[in-house]
Amino acid sequence: MKPINEYRIDALDLSELEKFFLNNGKEIRLKRNDFLLRQGERCRFVGYLQQGICRHLHDNSRGEEQIVGFSPQHHFVSDYAACLCGQPAQISIQAVKETLVFVLPYEQLETFWNSSEKHQCMGRMVAEQLFVMTYRRLIDRYCQTPEERYLSFLQHYPELKEELPLREIASFIGVTPETVSKIRKRILLGRRP
Repeated sequence: MKPINEYRIDALDLSELEKFFLNNGKEIRLKRNDFLLRQGERCRFVGYLQQGICRHLHDNSRGEEQIVGFSPQHHFVSDYAACLCGQPAQISIQAVKETLVFVLPYEQLETFWNSSEKHQCMGRMVAEQLFVMTYRRLIDRYCQTPEERYLSFLQHYPELKEELPLREIASFIGVTPETVSKIRKRILLGRRP
């Protein structure tokens, strides 16, 4: 089974897109726990994280907050589905630590995609990779053990292990903090379930 968040978007050459954001985007500095977007707001932007990390949160109907993703440094951040559909955001985006993000209106990104055949191809490849990432995360959520999801989290976000409280890691991988503690203990002792 493939690990959480393993996708090939990192293999794409997005340097031209990154430059576009850095040259044309509005610079926003977030302090730890500041929000870039709140669930329910209209999301008509895409951002590029020059530095920092953001968590993606969803408040369910019972008022429980669930961490559903992260955007690390040098990645893009948005509620992309809300942008595409013109609907209220399904997630909140919050800085884990001091973060610098360059934000563009979605319409400006669309103009970039449509400006050349090369950019259209890049846009299609980004969309395909976002689909692959989402599909794999869905499959992993149903098919991987909690320990496999934890190990995958560590592989993809090694810097977050020290920056996040246990409850946030547990929320992201869909278990209780006690389960994460047990998994860590088993790993330290070299045992497998």
